Amino acid sequence: MNLFKKGDKIGKYTVNAFVKKGAVAESYTVYGSDDMMYFCKVFDMDNMGSSLLYKGKEVFEIVFCKELSEEENDNVIRYVDNGGFRKGNKDYHYLVTEFYQGELLDQSVEKDGVFDVEDAVQITLCVLNGLRYMHSKALLHNDITPSNIMLKETDDGMMLPTIIDLGHVSTMVLGRPNFFLGDLAPFFRAPETFRGVFTPKSDVFSVGALLYYLIFGKAPWEIDLSDCHGDQNLVKAKVREARKEPLVLDTDEIHLPDFLKEIMKKALALRVNSRFKSADAFFDNLLERLTPENVMGEDVSGAGGGFELVAGRDELKEQLRKEVMFALQNPEKAKLYQLPPVNGILLYGPPGCGKSLVAESFAKELGFNYMVLKGSEFGNIYQPGALDNLQRIIDAATLKAPFVLVIDEIEYLIPNPGTETITKESVAMLTLMSDCAEKGILLVVTSNQPEQVDPFVMRPGCIDRVFYVSQPDFEARKEIFKKHLMNRPCEEIDYDELAKLSEDFVAGDITETVNEAAMTAAYMDVPISQKILVDVLKYKNPTYSTKTKIGFHK
Repeated sequence: MNLFKKGDKIGKYTVNAFVKKGAVAESYTVYGSDDMMYFCKVFDMDNMGSSLLYKGKEVFEIVFCKELSEEENDNVIRYVDNGGFRKGNKDYHYLVTEFYQGELLDQSVEKDGVFDVEDAVQITLCVLNGLRYMHSKALLHNDITPSNIMLKETDDGMMLPTIIDLGHVSTMVLGRPNFFLGDLAPFFRAPETFRGVFTPKSDVFSVGALLYYLIFGKAPWEIDLSDCHGDQNLVKAKVREARKEPLVLDTDEIHLPDFLKEIMKKALALRVNSRFKSADAFFDNLLERLTPENVMGEDVSGAGGGFELVAGRDELKEQLRKEVMFALQNPEKAKLYQLPPVNGILLYGPPGCGKSLVAESFAKELGFNYMVLKGSEFGNIYQPGALDNLQRIIDAATLKAPFVLVIDEIEYLIPNPGTETITKESVAMLTLMSDCAEKGILLVVTSNQPEQVDPFVMRPGCIDRVFYVSQPDFEARKEIFKKHLMNRPCEEIDYDELAKLSEDFVAGDITETVNEAAMTAAYMDVPISQKILVDVLKYKNPTYSTKTKIGFHK
């Protein structure tokens, strides 16, 4: 029987609905005098042992909640008010905290199924952020479970994970726990807590179990405990026995990135000394394997339409569709015909011929997530930290797989060492790049000077297909002229003639041609005419000529 029903008063608050009943308290949603909704937890003081009371008077949970609200942390529930009252012959204390619109993590998994790996990691980072704040206050949570984490809906529609239940919080003092143990979720408890030892590393274990639950839909080493009938000694024995089995980190449906497997093993280590030393260390280790969102490029939903951005080049598009895209878009057929997976492709050709545009359009045509990494801006593999940074990018891309990772101007990232001796950096880079297909990543690299790329890395198994991207063809040149003349004062233009006269021109050559014609027309105070454009083309030579073999060699 609940203490209160809808409309009853708890201090100055009006009960809206019952939420749940615990060992020593009941939770409700209530309305304040400001008509705002809040959470309210009511403690039966007759059931509160002295170990649950601060100085024998105030409920520890209320004291800790006040302390945690001294500074703002979005991932921990916030204190609003507290008080006391007498009902019948009993004394009660109550704690009021902010109300969050949303749903608990366990409710979300039950309703919508498990989270994808990327979302699970982001939720875990938020929980760790709240937990490390608590630890900075010398407080342990002791009960991190999916039923104690709320996905709080924010004003912008995002869901913010927030630790909402502080019923088992304690100070970081070893000794007998000052809270009830019988309602703790056994599979989220670290082994040492069954001996009454609760430390920051125990909280780390619980967060590791939470991450596992979000991905697999159950706690690690979870088994049926219904035959224990609440007997804590039987529960302890069965949990210990279950944890003698290896931790399952791969199933037919779920394949974790290698880096995440290692992190999860460390967080869930049964030996305390093998675990992350703190929530900070867990947080930092998980975060450093990821790449900030502003680096990770675009999310592309649905396939098709990408090649519409590339005018002409029909032969190249068809090659890419047949030799690369077909197997990726038809995995069952690829398996039936035993088509080998494509790990990486090279697009090479003169500067300005549109290799970067082709690569990006290719990713959009596939409908995969993608990012473009500029080799000239990233640094090369012989510089400190470059390989580690690339590893983090690949780890993050794995979470967003299927993924297209474009490395533009790869000659800057992996320069030819100019010696027959194979460097350790080359070996590390080959190892890093050769595993992409297994991780759901297609590597697309571009180069103006493929002979300047380390040949040790540019080999089958790493780069499986090579495509020459020539100067824009007839149709592409027409489209480039149209694009650059758009919104400028022009007479009627014959784009076919301009395309014929600009054979071998790259996009940059056409841009210069249009700009020079525009300058002449502006000086004469007349619209840009066909004659002005043709006059510029008569004396302008292409940067790279296939006729004279000047410049780039295919």
